[in-house]
Amino acid sequence: MKRYMLLAWNVVTGLFVLLFTLWLAGPGMSETETSQYNLWYLLILSIWVIGLTLQFNNKFKTMGVIVTLLPVMFYLAITFKAIAI
Repeated sequence: MKRYMLLAWNVVTGLFVLLFTLWLAGPGMSETETSQYNLWYLLILSIWVIGLTLQFNNKFKTMGVIVTLLPVMFYLAITFKAIAI
């Protein structure tokens, strides 16, 4: 059961981080004719991937879960901040 919870955690957070990263790194809506990509958000996806790879080692499994939690918390924080404004 513990293994399935970890798998579900990785799938849900992975989709969440991937979708938000692609949305924020893309050109978005702009008032100019030139599209501007913000590729700095791809670093957040790479942090999530690092956390995922840490989870495969039993010694660093807890640290891997925490590292995958950081991008999720970042995206939730900016989402709630945007809703509050």
